[in-house]
Amino acid sequence: MSSATEPHIQLVLNRNNDRTINSGRSAATSNERSRENRPTLSHQQSSRTSKICARCNETIARGSLKALGRYYHEDCFVCYDCGKVCKPKYFPFEDPKTKKLIPLCQQDYFKRNNLLCFVCGKALRGVYYNAFGKLYDEEHFCCKICKEKCGVNTCFNYQDDLYCKYHFLKFFSNRCKGCQYPISDQYIEFPRGEEVHRWHPECYGVHKYWHVSLPPEAVGLPQIKSADPSDTPRIEEPLSNRTDLEKYVFTFNKLVSKTWSVLYRFEEETAICISDMFQYLTSFDQLKGLNSTALFVLKIECLFKALDSLDSLCGYNLFGKPQEKYAYSTDERLEAGDNDITSENADTIYLKYAKFPRNLSTKVMIYLQLLRKLSSASREKDVNVSSLMSVITGVAHFLKLLVRHGLQTALDRNKSVHSANALIKFLREIEKNEIVSGDPFRLINVSINATDCCAACGKYIQEDCIQFKSRRWHKGCFSCSICQRHIDLYGVADAAFNTKANSVLCAQCAVGDPDSSSGFKSVTKLAQLIFLLKIALVRSKAVMEIQLKNREALKRSNSVKESISMQQTYIRTLNDIKRLKSRRQSVPLTTNKQEARRSRILETSEMDTGRSSQAGDKCLVIQTDKSPEAEPENQNMFNSTKTLTLDDISRIVAAEQARELRPNAFAYFKKLKENDDDAVNIMNKKSGIYYSELKFEELYLIKLIALSLLNASAIDVIKDEAVVSSLVPSPPKSLKNGANFWSKMRTMMSKDAKKSYSKKVFGTSLEILTTQWGVDSDLGIGPSKIKIPIIVDELISSLRQLDMSVEGVFRKNGNIRRLRELAVAIDENPSEVPDLSKENAVQLSALLKKFLRELPDPLLTFPLYKLWIEIAKVESDLERHKYFGLLYALLPGFNRSVAEVLFSFLHWTSSFSHIDSQMGSKMDIHNLSTVITPNILYEQGVTSAQPSVQGGAIHNTYNDAFAQNEGENYFLAIEVVDYLINYNEDLSVVPKYMATLLKEVKDKQLFSFEAIKSFVSAQLNGGRLNFSEYDVVESVKMKTSSSVAKLEVKGNNAS
Repeated sequence: MSSATEPHIQLVLNRNNDRTINSGRSAATSNERSRENRPTLSHQQSSRTSKICARCNETIARGSLKALGRYYHEDCFVCYDCGKVCKPKYFPFEDPKTKKLIPLCQQDYFKRNNLLCFVCGKALRGVYYNAFGKLYDEEHFCCKICKEKCGVNTCFNYQDDLYCKYHFLKFFSNRCKGCQYPISDQYIEFPRGEEVHRWHPECYGVHKYWHVSLPPEAVGLPQIKSADPSDTPRIEEPLSNRTDLEKYVFTFNKLVSKTWSVLYRFEEETAICISDMFQYLTSFDQLKGLNSTALFVLKIECLFKALDSLDSLCGYNLFGKPQEKYAYSTDERLEAGDNDITSENADTIYLKYAKFPRNLSTKVMIYLQLLRKLSSASREKDVNVSSLMSVITGVAHFLKLLVRHGLQTALDRNKSVHSANALIKFLREIEKNEIVSGDPFRLINVSINATDCCAACGKYIQEDCIQFKSRRWHKGCFSCSICQRHIDLYGVADAAFNTKANSVLCAQCAVGDPDSSSGFKSVTKLAQLIFLLKIALVRSKAVMEIQLKNREALKRSNSVKESISMQQTYIRTLNDIKRLKSRRQSVPLTTNKQEARRSRILETSEMDTGRSSQAGDKCLVIQTDKSPEAEPENQNMFNSTKTLTLDDISRIVAAEQARELRPNAFAYFKKLKENDDDAVNIMNKKSGIYYSELKFEELYLIKLIALSLLNASAIDVIKDEAVVSSLVPSPPKSLKNGANFWSKMRTMMSKDAKKSYSKKVFGTSLEILTTQWGVDSDLGIGPSKIKIPIIVDELISSLRQLDMSVEGVFRKNGNIRRLRELAVAIDENPSEVPDLSKENAVQLSALLKKFLRELPDPLLTFPLYKLWIEIAKVESDLERHKYFGLLYALLPGFNRSVAEVLFSFLHWTSSFSHIDSQMGSKMDIHNLSTVITPNILYEQGVTSAQPSVQGGAIHNTYNDAFAQNEGENYFLAIEVVDYLINYNEDLSVVPKYMATLLKEVKDKQLFSFEAIKSFVSAQLNGGRLNFSEYDVVESVKMKTSSSVAKLEVKGNNAS
């Protein structure tokens, strides 16, 4: 619909030069123009007795006409463009070249003004429409197939033809990669290998954040198959087809949009709570940390209620099969044995799912313990940085898993009953978290005297139970006090409680007891976990308030000062993470639909040859409806710098830890030195330039600089000049100015050879995989997307959505047969990785190791192997840190991109090594380094002696043989990888002194290795290189009041 309230009037004579002529323009102005050629007047003046034709210059005896201030034979007054006689109407038009008025027929006049219908090519008289950069008259502004009139805001274009919404969706619309429904409006488009994927923005968001697809059958809607336009029926289609398709698309878009908005807002709200919990714990603010935790508990209570609502729905399954209740957990497969989910292992699947809420509540309980330890009474008990990181990262991860499982459960339930009720109910419960705000403790109606123990046995209750007012019983302990008969779930509602005798009575025994009253109800496991968290919150608040009252003002003054400093540092880290994420994850939006503009031609310069009106009395007048405010172009998704999600929590924790740790903390975490009065420079001394931001030419220069520094090192890391020469990289194309014809041909032929050679994924180099089947991934650390192979992006993205606390991640083999099947499926279709969400964490981690192990050149490369080992032997922490950074810069670009993603992921994985004394993967950074090193760092030629990976115990045999062949280098290689995982954040940034050298080299236009080597040597010998970012002032001492690790660094400024 048009929103034209104030039409816009255009006065146009010639659109080519945008000139306008007022209606009061006099004919004398035209007569004064110079006259030459046709159809203008000759230089001879007309006499009173004879008239000279302005075109043929012959005398006009009779039948003359006057136009444009000149006389013509009737047959000589023709259109300037086509030569057609302009009688009785003509259209004056000013020639943009000669600036003279020329006569035009109607067709050419409208053609000159670009006012022809795109379909029929005829002049646009009256109302016309401007859509997709083309003009249409009223008759042809319609669907090409059904001739239905297009609306102003409902017109669709395909290959320059207009279509109604129904036929566009049916025949020509792009299909969403996630749901396979036609895309009617905005969509996200990006290349993925050799294909271009298109998604609904909401489908892409749900898949990106929770790795869940939303097929139409999962929301109770039928599939819409794409049709061939050549099969268009001759007869008119029934109206029901049109209305059904539009109804299905509208309903689906509404459900998907609701799903995305509710879950994303929930993720934002909970992520803010977790971020605040981390901030206040590290800045020693107990009460604010407690309030943030209370708010978080109230929000996850909404999630738990949503999960319980699904549990009640799934309790009424067809045929009453209990295993269908957990059908959504098919991705939690057994680590070995058959991958099919059967009734025999349904209980195992349930147990795997059931531990996620307990893991989440356990992490929150540990956080409250850490919070209480900040009190002055317990300052002697330090909080370890690794445990702090594990708690915060674990809270975010397990919450993510619960949301994903809840969503998948709702969708699977919808499929089984062909309805969308389960999803709607799930979202309605979660949406209630948005009303939770303000003081959270006013919403926690739990007394400080509330008990978390069973009224019968006195033991702790952590499972589903029975409640009567403030008392609770284990289900197994719930029996009648008189007849001793156990009361099952069906008898709970009829049971009664005698408050005088404190006895439980079954329905039969309660009949004759006047003092008993009903009121028992069942409490689910999730509701009980929330109850326990609320008790812990109330008790923690009471303890902290007493501790704060007893704390002396003098002791608090330093803590307040330190707290403010810590909060400022944290806020800076938080802003950096948001800024980097907004640039890295930003995705442009494209649209199929465009609003048309309706215009009307009110007046033209049409003249009558029989009248004496002067040319210029009329002009072209067009009225155009005022268009609604157009949406800004180049819209992006996920580009907000204000939002925070659960995926950002691990990055915040890692960034904080990387900021606190310093180079000499190679194996263990260090603590603050005792005296805080000395100025501790915690400002960022990094360059702020990430490797992922550099251009090819800059990466080339960085490699030459790094190689020059290694060659000039005092410890002679590179002793052989031949080794140096072999490490000099080839210059990029832009620097190959002297390349001749044959060298270019060799390059092109080599590229073609590589393309034709690559037929699979496993065993193919990273360069070929990234070039042919790469994707711009947001799994990196810096602000820019980095291009990595699709398989790496899919594997790590899928693993981030799974439970990484299971024992055996990256250590166990998984299912060997399934591992082979996945490898074959990936090799057969490299651009389309199979659905990995149906695999467990052990299986996918084994597949990732298999991919890395079978690379023809390992991730850390054969040429650099000896250098990694040599630098690992360096004793000085400063020198070792510096040289590891130089070697990292020497990695090929494709390898470094994969290394950045891999080491960042492994660092995150290590945070799930210990959840509590009993749970956890046991895979800390050292253990992860031990199992991953044989796959990414080994000497050339060694692998030929390795046992075949087709054998039985792959990993144990492989690692044992690797250790035997490598000898002492085996442990040094593990130490190298341990370092790379620990310092992945620092390594992703170009060292500051190298960034300075890069700028100077570019300014001096040094592009050869010899020139750069000489320049770097001169700078190094002159002492003009500043390595202070690696310096350590002194050995640090333990500080009992801190829960984070810091080191003081040398230097007075942070520049």
